[in-house]
Amino acid sequence: MPLTWTTRSKRFEMEALPHLGALYRMARQLAGPEGADDIVQETFLRAWKYFETFNSETNCRAWLFRILRNTWISRWRKRRLELPLTETEAETIEPYYDWEEEFLKDEFSMDMKKALSDLPADYRMAVLLADVEEFTYEEIARIMECPIGTVMSRLNRARRMLVRLIQAQREEGIGQKTAPLPEQTVRRKL
Repeated sequence: MPLTWTTRSKRFEMEALPHLGALYRMARQLAGPEGADDIVQETFLRAWKYFETFNSETNCRAWLFRILRNTWISRWRKRRLELPLTETEAETIEPYYDWEEEFLKDEFSMDMKKALSDLPADYRMAVLLADVEEFTYEEIARIMECPIGTVMSRLNRARRMLVRLIQAQREEGIGQKTAPLPEQTVRRKL
């Protein structure tokens, strides 16, 4: 029996919306600050569209992360085929939202951000799902659509790579220095 709009809305609000912050953090790691809002929005639109098919006895958080992953992969594939446009303005305007600060307060150090960005995408996602979002190996395997052994292997390799990358950064003196911004960025509250 299909849910009424009111019942569906209340269930979605109770089960899916509490995971907005975690999804936003993951999207920022995968797509950067410029693409995170769009990916999260599209994730929640897809979740809403297919919410009637969601089994409430399962893990809503893992279901949402799988949608996020699939959305990110779809956008990545689409973007690969597009030609990049050059920025003509000297100043880039990035929107600022009140709720962003709450989600960004636990951001990584510059060393960790750099090291994470240097990891292959599958390794980065495995580390973020396990160590930041605290999913189990089984949940990560379902989200990433791979065997548990592959998840364990990726986590092991990714963690070792992170240690080597951070050590290399510190030896080179890159860590803790602020990198110059490619362009002047102005954040405006919307």
